[in-house]
Amino acid sequence: MGRAHDLDEQTRQRTQIEEFPPARELAVWLRALQSFFNQANHPFAAEERAEISSRNFKCETHVVRDVLMRCLHLLGSVERGEPLPVSRDIGDEAEAARSPFALDDLPGLAGGKDSLGELSEALNDGCKLGEALLNSSFVSFGGWSGLGSVLDRELRRSEAAGIITTPWSVGGPPRSQDALVALTHRIAPDELGEDMTEVFDAFARLLGLLRFIEISLASDAQLKRLLPVFTLIYEETRALLDFIEGRALRVEGIESGAREILDGTAYAIRMELRKAFEHELTGFSTLRHPLQLFAKVESASGLLRDCYQQSVVALAQCFDPAMDGGQLFPSFQTKLEQSLTLRRDLWALVNLVRSESAEAESFEHTRLLEHLSAFSEGSQRYLMYKDWEPFERFVEEVESARAPGELSQALHRFEAFLETLFGQVNMRAVLAAHPFDSHAGGE
Repeated sequence: MGRAHDLDEQTRQRTQIEEFPPARELAVWLRALQSFFNQANHPFAAEERAEISSRNFKCETHVVRDVLMRCLHLLGSVERGEPLPVSRDIGDEAEAARSPFALDDLPGLAGGKDSLGELSEALNDGCKLGEALLNSSFVSFGGWSGLGSVLDRELRRSEAAGIITTPWSVGGPPRSQDALVALTHRIAPDELGEDMTEVFDAFARLLGLLRFIEISLASDAQLKRLLPVFTLIYEETRALLDFIEGRALRVEGIESGAREILDGTAYAIRMELRKAFEHELTGFSTLRHPLQLFAKVESASGLLRDCYQQSVVALAQCFDPAMDGGQLFPSFQTKLEQSLTLRRDLWALVNLVRSESAEAESFEHTRLLEHLSAFSEGSQRYLMYKDWEPFERFVEEVESARAPGELSQALHRFEAFLETLFGQVNMRAVLAAHPFDSHAGGE
């Protein structure tokens, strides 16, 4: 068991290094830090936002200090020879992999080591300022804003920071990007094709950031440190929405079908973004329990990933109906199959509990427990992690019920929970093109 765990951890570490080598990860963190000091990007509750001037920003300051320390560690790796990322257009990932720039080869970075040293000093100074603020029990909005102003000024001044963050895009799977680039070249009018290149490029960046979160979630990374990555996702998503609504939808000669898909995509993104930030991530910075942090990160990132992938698929199919999700995203078909299986099994469980809850006195307790056990060992793993604990609590309640009246009450509560859970699963973006049919057993 221990050896298997070690192998899994080695695989996760290798995946992180391959997909996000130090320079690329550093680019993500530096961009994320700049977005983090814009309060409009934070998942504050309405009451928190109304009293922002009197809020204690100590939790956020801890996050900044931790991110700065991670940046310094990564910067050390870059100084020791890790290639910096290469600026590239969408679809050029294979070419970039064949011709990485070494530090000394980067144009415009004369005396690269000196410039990196200056960036290191700036990050160190930011750490010291953050530590000084953390010595107090209360970090005011003014203190927090001051820290942000100092860091933003130093990062804007830093030549190395500018070169590192310019090509910060992490892109998507090369074959999906190639297919999308080829598609945009066929879109008419040409202006719309150019706009769709921008749209698909933005989705690639967003999905890359969500992949970064996914890898971090699978490792032992500090989960609160991911909050700036979420604020960057929020900022980038808002910019994408502004682009779609302010430019792509205004292209002359755009067909009504494409206009409707673009407009519907923008609406869906706005709704899922609100759901992730105003529900799933609210209060994230003040949480302490690791399981709660894990559940919120998984739920928010899962919502957004499904929404963005579904949006790319819908837009691509609008211009080429032959495109499918599996072609664009290797995991898309798997996610669809898992969601269909989960919906089918949840529907069967809802019907079982519903039909028997009114007959608790004559109900065969063992049969239900067998179904629950099968679900726990099977489709439960396709639920969001945040739903595991309440589901398991209901199972324990049913298992421990002995008197018919006690069992009847437990089953009624369980039925209501399962119906709510079923409704949430049925609203997954990946199932949008697969409406539920109760007569077909949920398929």
